[in-house]
Amino acid sequence: MKCLIVDDDPIVCETVEEFLRRAGGVEYCLKVGDGASALQLIAAERFDAVFLDLDIPEIDGASLLESLPARAPVVVISASDDFGARSYDFGVVDYLVKPLEFPRFAKAVTRLRAQAAPGGPGVPGGATPGKPNEIFLREGARIQRIDLDEVLYVKAESNYASFVLAGGKSLLSLVSMKRLEDLLPPDFVRIHRSYLVSRRRIAQIDGASAIVGPRASISRSGNPTGRRFWKSSASSIEGVSVNPDHMPSPPPP
Repeated sequence: MKCLIVDDDPIVCETVEEFLRRAGGVEYCLKVGDGASALQLIAAERFDAVFLDLDIPEIDGASLLESLPARAPVVVISASDDFGARSYDFGVVDYLVKPLEFPRFAKAVTRLRAQAAPGGPGVPGGATPGKPNEIFLREGARIQRIDLDEVLYVKAESNYASFVLAGGKSLLSLVSMKRLEDLLPPDFVRIHRSYLVSRRRIAQIDGASAIVGPRASISRSGNPTGRRFWKSSASSIEGVSVNPDHMPSPPPP
């Protein structure tokens, strides 16, 4: 398991880490002490388990649950059971009350593994849960809400991703394109290794380029990933049936 511990108490972090070692099967375990750092890591990495304290700085645990870009497998750790009933509205796997005891912790790990198994209770039949129409990502020192209806396309910029919005604004976040493919809904498709494009924003497919929004033109440039995109995107647009290997050239000016 790849685990993330979110707690500003180093003793609790050490306890959770020790309990995970005793439970076995842990590939690695990261620890952060605030909600903003946790949100950045969850956006950039896929974790098999997130152990989340509710009383943390910057973004508290309850707000973090509301802001998660996708349903991460969360086990809440709290000094109080006051939030217990509400926490399950966010699909948490388990709710542990401090001080932690290993037998109860081990049951939470068992639930995590059962949910991760094909057809497990958290994801019936191995289906993928619905994805939200907004995500929260770090932009510099801020956590930025991104309305996916406003996104034209996403472009890879070294280790960052640039979200280009309909109004001309762009947002830069430290997140991989691979991770974004998991986070974004199915109407965002990979045109090639550097671009994810919203199908709803495609104005025209012209030769080997997609016209996105009023001005942006993105070419597949012979890239195999782009070739697959052209085939799938053309077939999904009403009234369009195009062989991507025999697309007509644009008319002369």
